Amino acid sequence: MTGLNGKKLAQAGLVLPRSARPGQAWAPRTPAEEHLLREAQRLDRIRLLLLEELGRARAEAGRRPLSEKVAAAARAAERLKGCPLPPAQLNAVAAAAAGESVHATARRLSLSWETVRSHRQRALRRLGARDMEHAVQLCTAAGWITPEHASAGVSQ
Repeated sequence: MTGLNGKKLAQAGLVLPRSARPGQAWAPRTPAEEHLLREAQRLDRIRLLLLEELGRARAEAGRRPLSEKVAAAARAAERLKGCPLPPAQLNAVAAAAAGESVHATARRLSLSWETVRSHRQRALRRLGARDMEHAVQLCTAAGWITPEHASAGVSQ
């Protein structure tokens, strides 16, 4: 993968093998090939999400001076002091605060929906919340989720 710059990497994508018969598209013939194709498609989607996130991070990095970034990180660390939730569970609650479904959160974070559901359920237990709405209220009131994080669906 050396020698690929950002533009070439963005344009690169999943390339299927050539078919044994000219003029026909390649198609998986065995369960193993079907599995490998699904995995390749999943990894290609993750590659595109990472490139998108990298573009956002580069754009954001160009707008904010380093001292401001350090100050923001310090504020975030101070805000999360005393939070009983690990980052994954807090992110799941923040996504719920943004109105994101379990499936949408799973797609965005490239996790299974069961994992996201589990993070939400564990967050409910740790917070002693009745339901997800109550958990969002508790996290917002404590300052662990800010309105910006809730609208973005992520907590940092």
